[in-house]
Amino acid sequence: MYRIDLTTLRLFVAVAAEHSLTAAAEREHMALAAVSKRIRDLEIRLDAELLYRRPRGVELTPAGDALLHHARGVLEAMHELQADLSEYSRGVRGHVRMYANTSSIIEFLPADLAAFSRRHPEVKIDLQERISSEVVQAVREGRTDIGLFAGRQAVEDLDVRPYRCDRLVLVTPSDHPLARREAVSLEQAVAYDFIGLQQDASLHQMIVTAARDAGLPLRMRVQVRSFEGICRMIGFGMGVGVLPDKAFDTLGPRLGLSIVPLSDVWATRQLWLAVRDINSLSVLAREMVDHLTAD
Repeated sequence: MYRIDLTTLRLFVAVAAEHSLTAAAEREHMALAAVSKRIRDLEIRLDAELLYRRPRGVELTPAGDALLHHARGVLEAMHELQADLSEYSRGVRGHVRMYANTSSIIEFLPADLAAFSRRHPEVKIDLQERISSEVVQAVREGRTDIGLFAGRQAVEDLDVRPYRCDRLVLVTPSDHPLARREAVSLEQAVAYDFIGLQQDASLHQMIVTAARDAGLPLRMRVQVRSFEGICRMIGFGMGVGVLPDKAFDTLGPRLGLSIVPLSDVWATRQLWLAVRDINSLSVLAREMVDHLTAD
């Protein structure tokens, strides 16, 4: 396969963006003849026409569209590589990638990662927030070293370990009839409209499954993308919702909301840590796993 240099890829992306060889040459501070020759040589090497040349500019052929998709990915990856490597010259001596669900990030990870960083100040931690199903898929595909998730995920092919437990509570407006209870069951709560997370979030799936298994009608009035969105909707009287208790501690009090413990067994929830293969992780990533799963 012909080795395509990064300069030519960058020029091709510029041509695609400008729809003009002339404009691309000006943008990249190159002579028009040099740009034209590079693109033509690229077409010859790939044995594919990449551009339709029109009187007033150029358009991508189907082959050009395919190349543009991959060229952008390659250039973005190279940019990330340069950014990562530049950090080593500034004292960074390791890199751990993590995906985590919202509950883990709000409830436990700030303290856990702060403690790890105090022991390893030279290590960069790349943390991204995702819903649990996306976390598991990222671990499986090798896009992250460590994943933290909740719920019933298909993880038979992964190395999965307990991380933390959290407690789910019912969140209500402060003047709600259930706000004065010492505890409440899902059966009692479903008499009211629910505010929940998006369809594929593990917390949403847990509530829906619990209601279905118990034969309870669940009126999901509004679905949002964040815990804060749930709290704001509840604050305006749109319904009630279920959140981890520590997440409520961060968001609920300033909105004047109340919580009631859920008496159902499923309301105590296990959070999990997953890796694809513990032996293939870097030494620092294995240390992070040990740190997060220590008793």
